[in-house]
Amino acid sequence: MSLTARTLPPAAAPPAPTAPPAPATPDPNPAHRGRARRWRVRPGILLASAFLLWLATAVLAPGLLASGDPYAVDPAGSFQAPGSGAWFGTDDSGADNYTRIVHGAATSLYIGIGATAIGVVGGTAIGLLAGLNGRLVEASVMRFLDVTLAIPEILLALVVIGIIGGGTENAILAIGAGSIAYYARITRAQTHLVRRSGYVEAARTLGLPAWRVLLTHTVPNVIKPVLVLATIGVGSAIGAGASLSFLGLGTPPPAPEWGAMLSSGRNFISNAPWMITFPAAFLVATVLSITVIGRELRRRAEGRLP
Repeated sequence: MSLTARTLPPAAAPPAPTAPPAPATPDPNPAHRGRARRWRVRPGILLASAFLLWLATAVLAPGLLASGDPYAVDPAGSFQAPGSGAWFGTDDSGADNYTRIVHGAATSLYIGIGATAIGVVGGTAIGLLAGLNGRLVEASVMRFLDVTLAIPEILLALVVIGIIGGGTENAILAIGAGSIAYYARITRAQTHLVRRSGYVEAARTLGLPAWRVLLTHTVPNVIKPVLVLATIGVGSAIGAGASLSFLGLGTPPPAPEWGAMLSSGRNFISNAPWMITFPAAFLVATVLSITVIGRELRRRAEGRLP
């Protein structure tokens, strides 16, 4: 055997050929998976929906949740701490806080929905006026809206309350007037988008009258996103209404309204903190739940999946 043969290692065997990777199997039903993803519900949505179900029951049938009289007083049982006799305690007049909170949900929701309706109707009309007319009208309306938007809504509501006076209905008018500029600006921007869309141009090409194009194509497609945003606005209006009642400019006592309950309980926060804790908790939960559901509706309206 030669020296070269003794020192060189044996030749390595050639690697075995590898099989080509298997092609990816296409999803047999992608539409089903898309629908399942679209309708997947998050825990926060479930909690918000459950609370809004309680809120709806409190508004439509408060006797199912609290059968007592929200105006009943018992001076001997005033400042009773939360317990089996009174779940949320009693106030300075002996009234049951839980009963007043349940019956006060209707007033708070009435303020929120009423003020939002005024803002949506007035804002939609002004926004369509600005978006469908010439540059002079649009510029005049937009400068007025810019000035209005520079003033905080609650401050504008206080100005209106100072002119027309306090009370539940006047608070609704004041809050609604303060939100008109917000909805008008959104409506004006959406009107410009719809006017340049293909289906509106096609309707005009087919010779449809301007009024028919406005009623069948422009207004329905403009109002849809405004209504979705109005859902979120209901929560803000409820908070604004409670603020006015807290200041003594909204629903007057002894009406069971959450803001008025906070106003009456602030004087006893040191010895009866439950008088403001529970109304504030329900007020915050209501605003958060409505906002969560409104944002979810907005996300689904925009086609965004979870």
